[in-house]
Amino acid sequence: MSLIRPVPRRWFWSHDIQPNQIDALTMPGMRLHRLSNYRRGTRDARRFAALYHDDGGADAPPRTWLIDADATTASEHAPHAVAVTVDVTPDKTATSFTLVLDDTDTDPARTLHTDLTADDLTALLDEGRAVVDLATYRRDDTRLFAAIVEPRPGHLALFFPALRTAEIRPTLTAHKALPTRARAYHSPAGWQLAVVAEPADRARWWVRLDVDADDVSHEIERHSAYPLDLDATGHGLGVRFAVIAAR
Repeated sequence: MSLIRPVPRRWFWSHDIQPNQIDALTMPGMRLHRLSNYRRGTRDARRFAALYHDDGGADAPPRTWLIDADATTASEHAPHAVAVTVDVTPDKTATSFTLVLDDTDTDPARTLHTDLTADDLTALLDEGRAVVDLATYRRDDTRLFAAIVEPRPGHLALFFPALRTAEIRPTLTAHKALPTRARAYHSPAGWQLAVVAEPADRARWWVRLDVDADDVSHEIERHSAYPLDLDATGHGLGVRFAVIAAR
């Protein structure tokens, strides 16, 4: 499956979703594109952000999801997983994985890899794999990644694990690439972005990180674009978003 997709006719996104509220967002003709887990506030309240596209129209079956699976269980569902997000408990003792599942898009060779370093993920892509989705998390003071990947002979997938805001466009433009996944995280050096990209010489795109919910909508509308990818990160008492907009 290519992450460079046709422009959806309709889309919407939401945030501050409790785990038991995801089902209430399902609407005919709209398919869940991505869930993003985050924790916020003094009590580390658990929430999700969700992005929906109108893939396939009214006849397309809705996607399902699997919340808080361990790595082994999540890996068993990888052949029909199209998105992954990770939750690390506030006491840092447990890590769980949430998947978006699509029974109409199954590839027996699709796999989920967890606890990857940046070098580990780069090595996977060097072996002729494409990234279906990506998540990042921190455990034991180490930046780690979870990735759904699938074989795609001849495909060039680019991975940049730590781009600052000012580096994003010059870096991707130099490679004539379109960002398809962007995962923001806060480091001692400030906000950084892990980016997966594919060759796309003439694509028009924008990446915004460290923005609030109002800014997400404003940036998309300002560029007359649609959200290709969305991620949420708890930061302090609030939540910050990273979004790829394309047209």
